[in-house]
Amino acid sequence: MTDNHGAAYARDTLLENIAAELTRSVYPIALRHGMAGSWIKAEVGLLRVLAETVKKWAHDRPPAGSLDELEVWRQGFLVDLTEGAFYIAVKHGIKGSLLEVELDLYRAFRLVIRKRCRAR
Repeated sequence: MTDNHGAAYARDTLLENIAAELTRSVYPIALRHGMAGSWIKAEVGLLRVLAETVKKWAHDRPPAGSLDELEVWRQGFLVDLTEGAFYIAVKHGIKGSLLEVELDLYRAFRLVIRKRCRAR
């Protein structure tokens, strides 16, 4: 295994772990709001859409330096995560206030991202 291949593998693993952590943070929210159909399909759908979102935004992350650029990036990332998870939740028949679900998802993502940033 070359160094580049090893670095790419480590990066992919890190991104997958972040997507899994994000999924674990919002899956209970989706369940709490009630879903029709298969809970496993909903969880897999969440993981898939969140993994795609994490990979996309990781590629576009600004270089270290500008706190303003990083904050703009972070807010866009949070919105995109929320939209993706909300789409999956609606697709799987959540019940109740859509605004409440969307806000709960956003807050859960924001908490995970804050914790990860503090851990650095």
